[in-house]
Amino acid sequence: MNIIRSIICLVYLIIGLILLKFYLTWNISLIIGLIMIPFVCRVEKGVLSTRFIIPALVFAVLAIFISAKSTVFFALLFTSLLLFESFKGKISLTFFFVIVLISPLFKFFSDTLSFPLRLWLSDIVAKTIALGGSYSESAGNIIKIDGYDFYIDQACAGLNMLNISLLIAIFILSFYQKKLNASLSFFGIVSVMTGTFLLNLISNYFRILLIVLFKIMPGTAMHDLVGIFSLFVYVILPLTLLTEPVIKKFGKVQIPENKERQYRGFKPEFKIPAVHLLLFISIMYSAITYKTRLYSYPNEKSLTLEGFQKTILDSKVLKFENSKALIYMKPSVFYSPEHNPMICWTGSGYEFKFIKKEFCKGKEIYTGTLVKGTDKLYASWWFDNGKIKTIDQINWRWNSAKGSNFYLINVTAAKKSDLKRITEELLPSPFAGNL
Repeated sequence: MNIIRSIICLVYLIIGLILLKFYLTWNISLIIGLIMIPFVCRVEKGVLSTRFIIPALVFAVLAIFISAKSTVFFALLFTSLLLFESFKGKISLTFFFVIVLISPLFKFFSDTLSFPLRLWLSDIVAKTIALGGSYSESAGNIIKIDGYDFYIDQACAGLNMLNISLLIAIFILSFYQKKLNASLSFFGIVSVMTGTFLLNLISNYFRILLIVLFKIMPGTAMHDLVGIFSLFVYVILPLTLLTEPVIKKFGKVQIPENKERQYRGFKPEFKIPAVHLLLFISIMYSAITYKTRLYSYPNEKSLTLEGFQKTILDSKVLKFENSKALIYMKPSVFYSPEHNPMICWTGSGYEFKFIKKEFCKGKEIYTGTLVKGTDKLYASWWFDNGKIKTIDQINWRWNSAKGSNFYLINVTAAKKSDLKRITEELLPSPFAGNL
């Protein structure tokens, strides 16, 4: 049994190292999360558990049928946690939350969520200033006040600090759990995370308000100081003051366990070896066949666009290009993170500015300006299945879940006039073949 467990652990480690190499994105959140792991990770030795068996089985099945890095990642995560807790001891839930927060899936989620919130916060700030008697209005992520245009970048309103805020919340929570020798339940920790998200919204609101009112320009020391001040006053300070009382009221006191091995539920090592074997086979299959099972639509080869050269990328993305524009068509299924241009182009070193919603041919789309040094590009994007053209997340995901094939269509051009013309031509779906 020990030899088999060792082999399984070794295989999981190899798969994990290969997967994480292509999956994890090295950024400040990842670095902070990795540094935090030794502090937040506690093991109740001798107290065995099978609490991760359901999520492990669920994600193992999802990884087989849904070929995505995130499903494989979480299948591997839950399976590894189940294996460890079945034979070594229970791991603190704060460790699990740190792993989730530093995963790219959470970043995709926060990026997708933060974009509409970014525009909403800009509008709320503009209305707040207008209530004070000054002329103020918002146009996308631009706030116009007294002849000045303020571009609200991701650091201001994109909830770029959401990951950091939540990691800080986990750190504070772990500190007080150790101090009080008590721990919150899963739903208790989720409640703290939800409260932190709301505090982050408040922090961003006041940060934008201060920056606009005092005309603090990006790239200055004061701009950064306002951000740090807002984070401390509206996020860190409330968490520090409220977390301890919350744990005292809702936390479960940890009772010292005796040295003999105890079991929560049935004895895992005797009852579920077959489950571990099935999970192992599932992980192996999902990891080995991942690239060959990337989702694509059956019509990808038949889609053409007159005047554009077509390329099918390894990621199943369709690329159309000519001297005037670059068009990407990305297969988008309801469960997938939104690979919008703000994510993809930012990874290429561009910064998105002047983002707003516009109506074109009676359809609402997003437009924005990409800046990289002196280089400037203009972009538009929307979700399209041939009949429905939308930027509404619920709309396209709901219809996708019902079986409709959606693409995220992204048009990029060096000239505004070319972008406008090509976008207007694309909206009626002039592709040869049906989307």
